[in-house]
Parts: sequence; C-alpha cells; structure tokens
Amino acid sequence: MSKVSTVVEFELTGGALCLDFANTLGDRPRSQNEHLRTYEDFLRFSRQTGTIPLEDLEGLEQLLRECPTCADAAFERILDVREAIYRIFSAEAVGKTPGEDDVRILNSALNKAMRQSELRCCEGEFDWHWGGPAQALDRPLWPIVRSAAELLTSDEVPHLRECDSETCSWLFVDRSRNRRRRWCDMSTCGNRAKARRHYQRRKQK
Repeated sequence: MSKVSTVVEFELTGGALCLDFANTLGDRPRSQNEHLRTYEDFLRFSRQTGTIPLEDLEGLEQLLRECPTCADAAFERILDVREAIYRIFSAEAVGKTPGEDDVRILNSALNKAMRQSELRCCEGEFDWHWGGPAQALDRPLWPIVRSAAELLTSDEVPHLRECDSETCSWLFVDRSRNRRRRWCDMSTCGNRAKARRHYQRRKQK
C-alpha cells in the first residue's frame, strides 16, 4: 500500500475544522461528491489540515498497512461522527434543535477526545496538546470534535449557514461584512447559480 499522498484535495472553506470535515461529503440529498471513501482518505484530510503531528500520521499509515480491517472498522465510526456533526450544524444553521442521537454521538466522541487532551508549557507559554496512544486510529478525529464543541459554544452559532445551492450541502460560518453570504464558494456554487438564473431569464424572453 502506498504512502498517503500530500496532494491538496480538500476545499477548506467552512471557517472551522469541524465544518470542513462535514464538507467532505457534498450534495447529501443524493449522497454524491464523497471525498472520504477510505481510512486512507481520512488520513489525507488530516495531513492537509494538520490536525495531528506528522510523526503520528506516519504511525497511523503504518498501522493501516498492518491491520486494514481495524482501520475499516474505525473509519465506519469516524463517518458516523461526521454525519452527526453535519446534522447538528445543519439544524443550527436554520434555527432548529439538533437531534438527541446526534448530540449523543458527538458527546461520546468528545468525551474520549477530551480524556486525551492536556496542557503543556513551552518557553513559558501554555498550549493544548494531545496525549494518549499515538496509534489510536481515531486520533485525528479528536481535534475535529473539539472544534465542533468550541464552535457550538461560541458566539458564531447565529452565523452558521448551509450553501444555498440545491446540489450542495456544505456548511460554513458567515464572516462576511454584511452577514449575507449564501454560497460555500462564490467561484463554484455561486457562479453556477448565476449561470442558471441567466439561462432562465434568456429562456423566458
């Protein structure tokens, strides 16, 4: 099995790590545009976003080669958390109450992650670090679920949005000046919407 590629593949436009993770699947009504098909893809996302140290990623690559069935089982649980995160933030984006089961899934992953977090002092400054077993297959998930908890308890919840495109389900934090951002990315979904409106106007003439 080849080493995990360092090629940039993921669009990180959500404004928060947890939203970028949720956005690894687009167009959810049709379950299309899946970018996480294997555990190796998850490691590729982790490498690009820098969620854990490189040496830990390399250890997980080795573990993937040694026990692919273990990685497959962990990957199923990781996708369950991703979908719970999506549903929670999608509900928040329209002012609805997230489902209890989804909150339970997130809390279960968060409880495990926070047991591994610790403070370390480097040159007189404290910062968060991850302890725990370096080869825990869900280790790259820990910063993601902490990101979700931090965003849900922040003052940015009212600015959560889901892309207005009918073929996109990407989430983002609207940090635009007037808080009227509608698209995950103007250069993709925004331009396609403009093109459709232009086509409809010409068709009606």
